[in-house]
Amino acid sequence: MARKGTGMTKKSKPTTVTSELVRAGIRIAQKTGARALFVYGDVPIKLEQIHGKKPPCSVILVSADPQVVARGRQLFAHALQIPPNPLSRVAQIKVSIIMAISGKLVSPADRIVFLTGGPGREALDAAVVIDLGQEFGLLASQGMMIFPEGVDHSIFEQLVRLAIGIANEGREGHPVGTIFVLGDTKEVLRHVEQMIINPFKGHAEEDRQILNPGVQDTIKEMAQLDGAFIIRPNGVIETAGAFISAKMVPAALPQGLGARHYSAAAITAATGAVAIAISQSTGDVYIFKSGQVVTCIEKNPE
Repeated sequence: MARKGTGMTKKSKPTTVTSELVRAGIRIAQKTGARALFVYGDVPIKLEQIHGKKPPCSVILVSADPQVVARGRQLFAHALQIPPNPLSRVAQIKVSIIMAISGKLVSPADRIVFLTGGPGREALDAAVVIDLGQEFGLLASQGMMIFPEGVDHSIFEQLVRLAIGIANEGREGHPVGTIFVLGDTKEVLRHVEQMIINPFKGHAEEDRQILNPGVQDTIKEMAQLDGAFIIRPNGVIETAGAFISAKMVPAALPQGLGARHYSAAAITAATGAVAIAISQSTGDVYIFKSGQVVTCIEKNPE
């Protein structure tokens, strides 16, 4: 599924607003000493023009279109593939920042400039300067700076895309909630109990790899089951339908979170794993580490 506007980058002429905002964004990045300039690429935009202006910092293209991402990597070395689901400007920024931190493209102490556009728009319409260490509305926990040992950032990014897709689409019209636990698998398994027969037991590793498109469909189907997915650092699913028995350590969590969120916080407090929890009631996606909420990616209102 492609987001409206995806693919127009190559065919349509950029609006005057987009062109002026790109020029302004490059100047702002230079004047403020930004570490990176993030550019939302799912609007008509001349990527070569940005490349030709030789921005004073890293350029990170953000797009839901794999072809645009590939082109961005050719021109700028760095590009992030965000979910194809409609994202608000704030959610778009949060997802991009979390992916960039996990890939060590930026750190939580950096200043960045983000050129963004609203969902369904055909132009860039906002430039935002963000000091990541001070924006607790974006990163509630600075713990993301220390990412789980051995976890490939591409695995984490795929889980984020999957989680947002499940949160927005549900399954057969019904909302779905679940937990993904990634990394520190040996320790995690000490704190979980199997609620059902492990549906992944006995299958070859390539048939349990979350980067495999066929496996992604299986995950969406099994997300309807109670329990959590336990995923190795290399992206191989260890099990699904797992009950998290870890006990919650004293920590301040936002009000209104349910048992699923407390379980996600508890397993990350007891281990070095990262957990992604999908709220069945709201469709919001929470990322946990070290027993704390790292960030919440709110579902875009219909």
